[in-house]
Amino acid sequence: SLDEKLEVWMERYERDMEDKQQELNSLRNKKANNLSQLQELAKKYRDIEQVVIEDRIEKEALRRKLEKEHMERDAATKIQSWWRGTLVRRGLSPYKKGKKPKSKEGKKGKKKK
Repeated sequence: SLDEKLEVWMERYERDMEDKQQELNSLRNKKANNLSQLQELAKKYRDIEQVVIEDRIEKEALRRKLEKEHMERDAATKIQSWWRGTLVRRGLSPYKKGKKPKSKEGKKGKKKK
C-alpha cells in the first residue's frame, strides 16, 4: 500500500513537473514574443519621433522664413514711402506739390445787386 502511494505520488509529481515545464516554456515563448514586439514598437516609435522632430524643424524654418519675408516687405514699404515722400517734398516726382486750385468762393459768395 505504501509502495502504491509512493508510485502514485511519483507519477503525480512527474505529471505536475511536466505541466509546469510546459507552462514555463509557454511563458518563456510569450516573453520572447513580447520582447520582440516591444523592440519593433520601440523602433517604430523612434522612426515616427524622428519624423515629428524633422517636421517641427521644417515648420520652424518655414515660420522664420515667412517672418523674415514679412519684415523685409515692411522694411521695403517704409523705404519706398520715405523715398516717395522725399521726392514729393522736393518736387521731383510726378506727384509734385502743386498749387491748390483757387476756389470759386469769391464768385459764389458775392450777391448780385
